[in-house]
Order: sequence, then structure tokens, then C-alpha cells
Amino acid sequence: MNIQKLMKEAQKAQRQMAEAQERLAAMEVEGSAGGGLVTASANGDGVITKVRIDPSAIDPDDVTLLEDLVTAAVSDAQRKAKELQERELGSAVGGLQGMPGLF
Repeated sequence: MNIQKLMKEAQKAQRQMAEAQERLAAMEVEGSAGGGLVTASANGDGVITKVRIDPSAIDPDDVTLLEDLVTAAVSDAQRKAKELQERELGSAVGGLQGMPGLF
């Protein structure tokens, strides 16, 4: 592979990566726990943007349960955001897989 072709492929991959990152920034995933009593939303970067707690999940005598539900919902949202990142960014750099020495 000549250097000129390699440079073109790298530029193309860079554009695709930037486009994928823009798409990710606009995407949102939702995680939940307790059968939907607690939900957490995250953007494509994995940043939590919203947490919703159903009032029936609030028991002043069992704060630990609510804490566990929030933690589980946030973890679920972040896991889904990571999967989304892998899918979106993986397809953006897929064309570089065949270039020796890059991956």
C-alpha cells in the first residue's frame, strides 16, 4: 500500500470518526431498575442526563433500596451508552482494520 493511499484512508477514517462522535452526542439511551421504578438517561458519551424516580419507589424506612435502584439504573444506562459507542465508533473505523500496523 502506498503512502498516498494510506493518507487518504486515514483522512476518510478521521471524517467518519468525527461524524460518529457527532451522532453519539445526539443519541440517548435509558437504563432502568426495579421494573422501571427508577430510570436513568445517558447521552451517547455515557453522561447521565436525567434520573426519574417513581414516587412509589420512595420508602423513608428503606432508603438503601432506593439507593440501590438508582445505582443499578445509572449502571444500566452507562452500559448501554458504552455498547452504543462501540457500535457507532466501531463502524466508523472498520475500514482501517485492513491496514497493517494500525490495529
